[in-house]
Amino acid sequence: MTHTVPASKPWRYPVLSVLGTAVLVHFITVWFTPYLVMKVLMDGPTAQSMNMHNQAAFPPPVDAKVRTVVMPSPDLLYSVCVYDLTKGPVRISANPRLSSYWSIALYASNSDNFFVVNDQKAAGKAVSLLLVSGPGGTVPDTTSSGSQVVVSPSTKGLLLMRVLVGDYQIEKAVLEASRRTLVCQEI
Repeated sequence: MTHTVPASKPWRYPVLSVLGTAVLVHFITVWFTPYLVMKVLMDGPTAQSMNMHNQAAFPPPVDAKVRTVVMPSPDLLYSVCVYDLTKGPVRISANPRLSSYWSIALYASNSDNFFVVNDQKAAGKAVSLLLVSGPGGTVPDTTSSGSQVVVSPSTKGLLLMRVLVGDYQIEKAVLEASRRTLVCQEI
């Protein structure tokens, strides 16, 4: 009686190794890329030149040559602030007083959007936020002083204010005054 020895499959281990490595690289890339993009956006040369750490910065209107924001729209006027909560809460306020669209969005260090307020939600009232680091970001009652407390999932992140622009040259005075009501400051 003869026994047949199954043929070994030498291709199995290299293929599984390559497949395992590809899956690992994919997951690392998917996890790491948002952090890298935000790091460059928050600490890169543009952020440094605009001095936007815990203070509002007002880049020029977007055109074909100006692209400091990812996928900018020429129909929007942007204001930015890189917040850093390592030393404590950051107060954010704005009172655009515009009849057209505007919004303030907060992004964590991994690019997740975790808070938005816009013209409709504000209903003509000034915005006053107290941004704290969470989940243990407790705020003494005396610090909030009527501000809405917003808990950031990361100690660093980005604020992006958008204001709708019809004809910038005609509306320039009103639009610039409105977006410059944005204040982003350490307490």
